[in-house]
Amino acid sequence: MPTVLQFRRGTTAQNNAFTGADGELSIDSQGDSIRVHDGSTAGGFETNAKQAKYADIAERYRADAEYSVGTVLMFGGDAEVTICDTADCNKIAGVVSSEDTAYCVMNSPKGERDDPTFPPMALLGRVPCKVVGVVEKGDLMVSSGTPGHAQAFSGQINPMVGTVIGKAVEAKSESGTGVIEVVVGRL
Repeated sequence: MPTVLQFRRGTTAQNNAFTGADGELSIDSQGDSIRVHDGSTAGGFETNAKQAKYADIAERYRADAEYSVGTVLMFGGDAEVTICDTADCNKIAGVVSSEDTAYCVMNSPKGERDDPTFPPMALLGRVPCKVVGVVEKGDLMVSSGTPGHAQAFSGQINPMVGTVIGKAVEAKSESGTGVIEVVVGRL
């Protein structure tokens, strides 16, 4: 683990030409972003500071199809992740986020940000989530049998490890499908 944290600041052109040490951060004063460096990639990896209703931290994963924001995904399929269609699935990968809703998107090379099969998935924070059934604020959210949707956990004992997506921030009183805000990564 490094013992020194170093920051540099410069224009977009200066940041694009700079190859920082592994773990070094540089600030793009024109692009309003922070760049994380790996010791070998010129320009590093850009993160963008944003203000959004949902403010999650996300990472991109290869998906076997194009999935919309709020879709619950699991590890598997022909790529890294696929739509989850199993209730209480213990292979949960996360919830699809977007460049517009995520505060920070990691593993986001510039040439691949618009690839619909390389979506950002929320790792921590608030994200819209497709749900089915009645949900109360604070309910633990797990996958449902409805593809790409979560449901409130209804078991009598703690859910199995790996099945919890997050906690409901909003309530939903109808039994059908909808979208609510869920916080992921905080149980």
